[in-house]
Amino acid sequence: MTTDISRQVLAFAALRLESWLETMRGPEGYGGPVVHWWQDNLLYTGPGLDWRYEGIILGYLNLYRGTGDPRWLDRARRAGEDLLRGQLLSGNFRASCFEANPDTGGTPHEAACDVALLRLARALRNQGDPAWEVFAEAARCNLWGYILSVLWDEDRRAFRNLPADPTFVPNKAATIVEALLAWADLTGETEVVDRYVLPTLDGILAAQVRSPGSPLDGAIDQGVWREKGTGRYFPFYIARCVPALFLGHERTGRTAYQDAALAAVSFILRFRFPDGSFPQVVYRDGRMNRYPQWVAGVGDILRAMEEARRYGMEVRLEPTQAWLLRGVQLHGGVATAHGFGAVESQQRPPDRPDLRDLLPVCGWADKAFRYMTGAVHGTHYLPDPQSPVEVEMDCVFRGERCLYQETTAAIEIRGERGWRYRWVKGTPWAEVGPSPSFIAESAENAEKGKPPRNFRRQGSVVRG
Repeated sequence: MTTDISRQVLAFAALRLESWLETMRGPEGYGGPVVHWWQDNLLYTGPGLDWRYEGIILGYLNLYRGTGDPRWLDRARRAGEDLLRGQLLSGNFRASCFEANPDTGGTPHEAACDVALLRLARALRNQGDPAWEVFAEAARCNLWGYILSVLWDEDRRAFRNLPADPTFVPNKAATIVEALLAWADLTGETEVVDRYVLPTLDGILAAQVRSPGSPLDGAIDQGVWREKGTGRYFPFYIARCVPALFLGHERTGRTAYQDAALAAVSFILRFRFPDGSFPQVVYRDGRMNRYPQWVAGVGDILRAMEEARRYGMEVRLEPTQAWLLRGVQLHGGVATAHGFGAVESQQRPPDRPDLRDLLPVCGWADKAFRYMTGAVHGTHYLPDPQSPVEVEMDCVFRGERCLYQETTAAIEIRGERGWRYRWVKGTPWAEVGPSPSFIAESAENAEKGKPPRNFRRQGSVVRG
């Protein structure tokens, strides 16, 4: 996978990240605020039964395979039990929409949970543990109760993005493919492969740019509706298509899937910056949004690169590994991004980072966790358990210079005139304090006898 030195560094970082993840657990699962390119949700901080469970469970299974230590299998099982407790009669999972939590029915989030449940079921079955059937049944209820019955469009032979959105989104569909193939591997049932998996993989091929010599060759469109793509190519989401394409090749022997996966990785590497990072999105007309650049999320890009290397592609991992490791913070969490403060200008980010850059988020950190735990083989170089370190870092929050503070028990953002944001870990909601502009506007409008313009917005999702 990597050199011995890199393996040791990644393994150490993985154990530190695991220690931080433990501080993010509440009574019903892993919680915390969410930031995203699409929107942020800093208010709902309860457990999110979304794609964070994919990386967390599979990361723990990596640790178990790499060390043989049963405590890691126990922690994977504990995370799986969070999903069992949070499953609805419909088969959906509570709070499965990540940045739109606590809504349910999230894509690709519920399929990502299914992948994790099925891989956990397989590990338990290999140990002779009859509990594997309970976890497999939870995944089956979601697959047949929601994904196949609600999202599948039989006429188009494609998955919808959401029940009311017919867009085919390749990376989300690829996660469904992984879940269905995990089901087929676990149970021996192959009908789902012919009926759902192969048409979906072919749909991903149709969404890929194949134009030798073009910088866009290998890119996979973010979304397709009525055979027309959006013309937006996200390296991170393209990377999430790669494992499904390789799995499709392994199951069918079709070289088209392998070629598509290798071309996708080639596209991603073509746009890698010298520091190992990637742009957020590349457009059909050649424009590019560099910021924000994912830090923790590049764990999924590194997994795609590792897969391509396994198929003989020459890939330098070190620049992107270094980019990821630079984001590891003193308490073990991993920074989410770089450049949220430059989203509008797309110029060099300010020296003082945006809060959204620094803030570790379970649903991004899990991707780093899954990748880095793959470096763990044996126990001789693993660090002793350490108490999480408290951190303080300067940042900008809602236009104000602030101090970001995180401890084992809480996250707090403090401005010059008091706190601006506070979350006690384990609680389902955070508090957002008024900004200076909000205070000034409140005073002005109070004299006029009316609420401030953004009064309602203070109690809703905090958007980027």
